Amino acid sequence: MHTLLLAFLLAGLPMAAAAEAPGAVPKPFQGEWNARLEDCGTGMNDSRLVIGETEVSYFESGGPVLAAVTQGPELALILELSGEGETWMTTAQFNLSPDGQQLPDANRFAEAPMVRYRCPAKP
Repeated sequence: MHTLLLAFLLAGLPMAAAAEAPGAVPKPFQGEWNARLEDCGTGMNDSRLVIGETEVSYFESGGPVLAAVTQGPELALILELSGEGETWMTTAQFNLSPDGQQLPDANRFAEAPMVRYRCPAKP
């Protein structure tokens, strides 16, 4: 996964691999994700992550997707996030489980990946 993100960053933003459009996140990755399913829809858990086609929202920050690249179940994002009066650019990497119900964070600096679960779709 890290090779995918590194190649993407070195190649520059116009080189969006398997994204539908520049900055667009493919549908299999979209939705609300949470470390605890019972917290879905409540905003009560700091693991909450909402991925839209062109925006990402974490517990206390969110913003537009500047670039999205996929390679199979892997997703690499470049994001412009805002929160608590600050704005910054960052990257995020995820690996979608084969059943599409788990989205482990592929942060290579973490001791163990945070696993988020797909929240049920709102009726």
